[in-house]
Amino acid sequence: MKSTLSHRIQYFIVLILISILRIVPRRIRGWIGASLGQAVYLIGIRRSVVCENLRAAFPGIPEAGVRKTAAGVYRHFGTLATSLVELPRLDESALNSWIFTENGDVLDEALAEGRGCIMVSGHMGNWEIGGCLAAARGIPTTFVVTTQRNKLIEAKFDRYREASGAEIVKRRVATRGVLSALKRKRLVAILIDQDAHEDGAFVPFFGRLASTPRGPAVLHLRTGAPLVFGYSLRLPGERYRLHYERIDTTGITDADELTALLTQKLETAIRIRPEQWFWMHRRWKTRPPKS
Repeated sequence: MKSTLSHRIQYFIVLILISILRIVPRRIRGWIGASLGQAVYLIGIRRSVVCENLRAAFPGIPEAGVRKTAAGVYRHFGTLATSLVELPRLDESALNSWIFTENGDVLDEALAEGRGCIMVSGHMGNWEIGGCLAAARGIPTTFVVTTQRNKLIEAKFDRYREASGAEIVKRRVATRGVLSALKRKRLVAILIDQDAHEDGAFVPFFGRLASTPRGPAVLHLRTGAPLVFGYSLRLPGERYRLHYERIDTTGITDADELTALLTQKLETAIRIRPEQWFWMHRRWKTRPPKS
């Protein structure tokens, strides 16, 4: 697909912002991102979607609480956007400096079994840093990523991910790419919290059925590769905590049942810090068949 003039202008603006943000200290950069996010909230871009989702997910929450959480969502994702300039220079020195892990040995133990590993997460905290840090630690890591409308920006951030040592697989060829990665004993990171349309498994998510990708569950049941759930949380001072948990799938043979379990894990993580999840997405857009 050829880039439009609009896409080229967007790309040029992104390059300018990256050049500025690279030389700004991490905490100041975070403040800039939060300020930009607050501005977007005040402008109102997708604000109605965020508020609608929050009201449905947390019935009975006061309207003031909805607005406060919604504003926090925008500030968080503004900070997240500016943090992406950190990916190409991420290395192990970040560990215990501004990135902290819980149960970090879970990944090493899973990969030691020699069948690769499937790590499932969502658009929570700073998922990009979690995956890139694993690659920077020398863990062979593969990202399954979606395509973007602006191919110039998509290519730029794919290069950022690859700079940390990660391999990129596009979602449209995910099955083949993931199977190849697992055969090469790699850690495969997949996000499961976007609408999967009519092909998804309809499982409970904040009290409503949501179309959810079956891929990680199907691939685990097919290959026996260990399944790990991971998420990150942003802490004060532009620091992050990463959490990993091995999923016990004993006795589970149905992909939809396993997808529901993974989604429940994600919902539990989101409830810790709801302002750090991507409420801008119309997660419940696809409805289950009436039958």
